[in-house]
Amino acid sequence: MDVDNDPLDQNLLRQFNCLCTTDKENLVKGLRELIGDQLTESAAVFFLEMNDWNMHRAVGTYFDVNNEGAIPSMSLVRDENSENVLQLPPNLRFTKSWEVKNNGRMKWPPGCTLQFNGGDSISVFTSLPTTTLEPGCTMTLSTDFITPSKPGSYQSKWRMMLPTGTYFGDTIWTLVQVEDNDSFQNELSRQLVESINLGSPMQSQPNILNPFSSSQQNQPENQDTDQSQTNMESDVL
Repeated sequence: MDVDNDPLDQNLLRQFNCLCTTDKENLVKGLRELIGDQLTESAAVFFLEMNDWNMHRAVGTYFDVNNEGAIPSMSLVRDENSENVLQLPPNLRFTKSWEVKNNGRMKWPPGCTLQFNGGDSISVFTSLPTTTLEPGCTMTLSTDFITPSKPGSYQSKWRMMLPTGTYFGDTIWTLVQVEDNDSFQNELSRQLVESINLGSPMQSQPNILNPFSSSQQNQPENQDTDQSQTNMESDVL
């Protein structure tokens, strides 16, 4: 990024060129003063460390990362829990996993996190560190949740976030329906009964005649024989 042609950037250069100190704490403070309150202290440290504590390069990197079109991309490839809404009992700890992809042209920088971004705070952690990810590559992210003790519907929203605090990529949702213990047990019992019925063999039906059975095929012959014997006895008499 060429920062020499923009009047605002030239003003920034003049300001930090006056900072003739190697003290890291002052460098962090100076970088935050130059960029603004939107740059957190940890983000300032990140950009300075990335550029060997060179103020000039740190400012250029910040504007490169936050320039429109230069923000990384992320797409949700697969949610390992295929159900749209998880029906679970209260106070249950469970794990959610997602497969995500860098579907952009920019490598994810160090320090990106999967961040809780709104909704119901039902997760064990609110921030999940990630590694750098090359364009076209995928990774699996996992974190633990605990269902609330009170039955009801809950939703948790998650976003990928740069070290600067900028969000990017698809929104990831976790939707949970917490059932009371009695309802949950009844549902499990119903599903168990259904599975047993589906696996049970067909009951025999003795009242239905099988025309192809040997006993049924032989029955007319026996009746004819008995009738012939009766007729012969009548003739003799």
